[in-house]
Formats: sequence, C-alpha cells, structure tokens
Amino acid sequence: MITVAMVVIAVVIIAIAAFLFTVDLFPTHNTTNITNSTVNVSTANNTTVNNTTVSNQPRENNPPPPHDISPEKARELAKKYVGPGIILGKPVKTTYKRINVWQVPVYTRDHKFINNIYIDARTGKKVD
Repeated sequence: MITVAMVVIAVVIIAIAAFLFTVDLFPTHNTTNITNSTVNVSTANNTTVNNTTVSNQPRENNPPPPHDISPEKARELAKKYVGPGIILGKPVKTTYKRINVWQVPVYTRDHKFINNIYIDARTGKKVD
C-alpha cells in the first residue's frame, strides 16, 4: 500500500515538473501596450465616480499585414503578359516557388492549355 502511494506521489511530481518546464516563465519578447479607458458610474446619491483602468498588453508597432489581392485583380494583372487571341482561365490560389500566388491558366481561343501565369497574392507582381 505504501509503495502504491509513493508511485502516485512520484508521478504527480514528475507531471508538475513537466508542466513547469513547458511554461514560459520568462518571455524573451516583451512589449508594452497601455490602454486607457474611463468609466463613469453614477451612484444612488447622484454622485459620479470616475474609474480609470490601465492595461498592459503585448503590442507590435508593425502595421497589420496587407490583404491578398482578389482573384479578379490577379486575372486583370495577368492580362499584361499575354497577347491577342489568348483566354485567361479562373485563378487558383496556390504556392509557387515558396510564394503565395494566384495561378492564372492561359488558353488559346481553341481552349488549348498553353501555360500558367503566377501573380504574387500580396504584391500583384508576376512571379517567374
């Protein structure tokens, strides 16, 4: 009976040690965001109490990432790279040369596949 209790205690200690090992007690990237908010509260005797709170939250000073261009915009941009008598198919989002791109298929007027044009989904530039 005592041996079972000792095994259970050992398992609990190992589980706690594993948990503490995985918890990041000292983060390496600290930034501060101070958010001020003011709340006015009216009390029963018509006095106003002003409560101001300050919260410290991580914040990056970088702007948000740009949105991807639309498939219609990608098709419009791909038109610059083809000549007359060419039909552009429906753009499909994919990865090409480790870049997120719109793959725009190129066909002849007889609907024979020629090639694909790859348009960078973020910048709208052609990827060769």
